[in-house]
Amino acid sequence: MVTSNTSTPSSYSVSPDRLAGRLMSGSPTAPEDGIEVLVGPQAIGERAEYLLASAEQEVAILDRPPYVKGQPREGSSRPPGLDIGALLDRGVQVRTVLDREGVGYPGRMRSLTGLVERGLRARGAPGVPTKLIIVDGRITLLPPSDASDPTASALVIGDALLRNALVPLFETVWERATPLGGSGGPLPEPQKELLGLLAAGLKDEAIARRLGVHVHTARRRISVLLDSLGAQTRFQAGAQATLRGWLEV
Repeated sequence: MVTSNTSTPSSYSVSPDRLAGRLMSGSPTAPEDGIEVLVGPQAIGERAEYLLASAEQEVAILDRPPYVKGQPREGSSRPPGLDIGALLDRGVQVRTVLDREGVGYPGRMRSLTGLVERGLRARGAPGVPTKLIIVDGRITLLPPSDASDPTASALVIGDALLRNALVPLFETVWERATPLGGSGGPLPEPQKELLGLLAAGLKDEAIARRLGVHVHTARRRISVLLDSLGAQTRFQAGAQATLRGWLEV
């Protein structure tokens, strides 16, 4: 829970399964008044669809692995059952922070690029602390850590005390995350060439030869490029460059 603006988001890691276990001894209350415990993929999916259908202004999402069967469906930028495109078509604003590990899954960049063009506001961050869906700032869904587990639990939270902690948690992670997409602006030619070599999968030694520099110089330039893109890996750098229009999908 958020208790100080100086704390790191990772210190607020929330386990829906652990919290649900503590609540199962009592009767789940109506979500508008307290906490509802959902068990099993079908119940969780149906409740998520109902909550999202009720969204009128904004849906805020924290997204991180693991995903069903180890990764999102190919070409998908969303957790199973969460249709971001439909929300945008209805005029609902959507903000999402994706864990950098999840951004790198195959096929995700193509879908993300299209959704950003349609109005999705997306950011990336390392170590997103939990999966989280907030509907209109009034009700919160904590999906299970592993949606493939048939016994996994999710929480629908309408209790003001918990809601007033989880909404600031999202805002804290959002403020510290790196925007995905945007206008991009022109890329300097040397960086454009280096980005192309990285996208081609060349190793450091081959890149150094193509640039006519020592391998240590090439590695230093690669490090600077990754930092400027807010990326920790070369794949993430390619993902960021794609969203900014510097690489073709």
